Amino acid sequence: MQTSWPPALLQKLRKMPYFSRWWRLVKLNHFPDFPSEPQARIRLARLTPVVEQLATEVQCLDFVAVDSEPLPVSTFKRAPRCKFRGARHGLSTAGPVYGFKLHAWCALNGKIAKYEIRPANQHDFTVLCEMNKDWPSYGGPKQIGDKGYQSGTCLTPPKVNAKQCDPRWKPEYGAARKCIESAFSVLSGAGIRWGQVKTYLSLRLKVALGVLAHNLKYIDLEKGR
Repeated sequence: MQTSWPPALLQKLRKMPYFSRWWRLVKLNHFPDFPSEPQARIRLARLTPVVEQLATEVQCLDFVAVDSEPLPVSTFKRAPRCKFRGARHGLSTAGPVYGFKLHAWCALNGKIAKYEIRPANQHDFTVLCEMNKDWPSYGGPKQIGDKGYQSGTCLTPPKVNAKQCDPRWKPEYGAARKCIESAFSVLSGAGIRWGQVKTYLSLRLKVALGVLAHNLKYIDLEKGR
C-alpha cells in the first residue's frame, strides 16, 4: 500500500493530467510488479488521510495570506445533471462555479500552511472563522486578505467607497498577499482543476497530492535554517 502514493506524487510533480496514463507508463517502463490501476486507486483512497497530514504541518508564523480557489466538478451549464454529492453553486472572481472551493492559509514564502475544502456556496469569511480554531497553534499570525474578508480579524485593503480606512492596513501588505495568488497559480498549473473526479474522497486526495507536491520545494530551505 505504501508504494502507491510516491508515484502518484511524482505524477503531480511531472504535471501529468491523467492518472491512468501515468500509471500505465510507470508500470510498463519501470515497475512491472506494481499493482493494477484499479488496485492502486483503492490503495490511494485508503491513504488519503495520511497524504493530507503530510501535505501541511503546524508551524509558528507571523503573517499568513488567506484566500480561496474554486474547484469545479462540472461546468456551470451541466450542473443540473451533475450528481456529485456535496457540490453546490457558488461565485468566485472568475465567475459562477459548481463544486467546491479550496480555502488556504499561505506563508509569505509561498508555502501552503493550512487548507480546507468546502462547498462553493459557503462564504470565504465563514470558512476562515472555522479555520481560525487552529489559529493559536500557528502562533497567532496576522491574516492578510482581500476585500471579501473585511472584518476586525483580517488586514484588508479599503473599499473604493469606504468612509474610513483601516489604520492597520499598509501598502506593503498588498504586495505580500501576492504569495497566495502565486501559490494558487502553481496549483492550477499542476492540474488541481484538471481531469474528472467522481467522489469527495478522490477530490480530497487530488488536492492533498497537489499541495504536498507544491510544498516539497520548501522543506530543504526550512531544514537549513
